[in-house]
Amino acid sequence: MPRIVGDWTLDKLKIIEQYLPAYLTATYKASERVYIDAFAGPGRNEIKGSGNIVNGSPLIALNARSAAGKVFDRLYFIELDKTDADELETSLVGRDPHRRAEVIRGDVNTELPRLLGRISPRSPTFVFLDPEGIDPEWETIEALAASQTELLINFPLGMAINRNPDSAKVTKYFGTEAWRPLWEAGSLRASRLLALYKERLSDLGYVHQVEDSRLVKAEGNRRLYYLIFVSKVPVAQRIMRSVFKQPDAAGQPRMNLFPEGQ
Repeated sequence: MPRIVGDWTLDKLKIIEQYLPAYLTATYKASERVYIDAFAGPGRNEIKGSGNIVNGSPLIALNARSAAGKVFDRLYFIELDKTDADELETSLVGRDPHRRAEVIRGDVNTELPRLLGRISPRSPTFVFLDPEGIDPEWETIEALAASQTELLINFPLGMAINRNPDSAKVTKYFGTEAWRPLWEAGSLRASRLLALYKERLSDLGYVHQVEDSRLVKAEGNRRLYYLIFVSKVPVAQRIMRSVFKQPDAAGQPRMNLFPEGQ
């Protein structure tokens, strides 16, 4: 069964759909191009209240093509939930005749570092990290940094952290205790935690970042999460910066109603 999601999901899916063809164009000289979806889900989504079924990020990546017809040579979809993994494998039937995609069942903090051992560190690799909670652990991010990767990350705005202010899981997420005093910053909590996370990504070599991370909101301008994009190459930053400035999935102009500094 497709996953039931809010219509705000269309915004991040549109970003993926717009960026990946440009990524494939920019990496056309590489011997192989790799896509990793670390929290893949079932492959298809049903928009709550409408009944509309749309492709999720795994199927968008599978279908992605550059203007010259380049595609991802290998795609890896990591999913812990058995039902979702089964559904994703079913969704791939008939859509992946060349068997470019593989569903990996298990926890991202175990499976993603293991997967990187199968990929050349020189292969351009786009990694989408779209968790529902406080994941992945920072050690997993560190493992990614050893390869030619760029990351699109769902940062949970502090909402999940709010529910676990004393949780060791939060420290594993940031890889440092420095989040604790920032969590006490009241109304500035989200922006300061975001700045800490992006600074630590920069320290790993992901110095080319879209400065104004994309804020995804639900009805009534309720803030859900930021989308963080980081890369090691400037051309990726320029392309994603342009994508982030595009209207959202509903066609609304991009307006940062809640800047990162607030």
